[in-house]
Amino acid sequence: MRTAFIVGMLLGVAGVLAAARYVPWVSPPRLPSYTSVVANGGRAEAFVIRLPADRISAHGAEAAGLRGDAFPADAALPEPLAAAPLLVEQFKVRDREGNVIGVAARHWSQPAGAAYSAWLLVIPSRGALLMTADGEPAGAVDAALAAAGRRADTSWSGEATIDAVPGEGGGRIIGGSGEFEALEGRYDETWTVTGVGDSGELKGTIELTTVTYVAG
Repeated sequence: MRTAFIVGMLLGVAGVLAAARYVPWVSPPRLPSYTSVVANGGRAEAFVIRLPADRISAHGAEAAGLRGDAFPADAALPEPLAAAPLLVEQFKVRDREGNVIGVAARHWSQPAGAAYSAWLLVIPSRGALLMTADGEPAGAVDAALAAAGRRADTSWSGEATIDAVPGEGGGRIIGGSGEFEALEGRYDETWTVTGVGDSGELKGTIELTTVTYVAG
């Protein structure tokens, strides 16, 4: 009896491990992907972030400008990074129809005066997409808002557009997982700011426009 019990327990554990390996515990609904075909067999797709609704968190140093204000208010970078020209942001991501389809992390840094940015988009039903670029200079959003008439430390409404991937060719798509595995291509990142709230929160959209090809 004892032997049968032990064997049963072992078989049960083996079954659970097998299920964990081969049976997905969560199967997110597969939302349609709104893509279009471009020349040479590439695929174009746009991802949209609405501000401030889709901003999950932000941690940044003073060099990041207005966008570096801590969100939530008690958020902070680890002490070794607090003085670095670094900005870490997390967002919800939408498709062009406005459906929330995933989350994204954006890292911006400006070591030795040269700015770089990187995006990681995670769409549960599809996979993850990694993108990187020579980023916009420090304070680019602040400068664009000032040029559009906003005074420091005040609320504002109007429109300012920032190309966050300056230069020719856009940013680089360097791979991912799931259906994005083995893809490469380029992307553009456009910030359209239509207002600044009393607490300094940005209002507007971020649009990531991607064109991908099968690597090789």
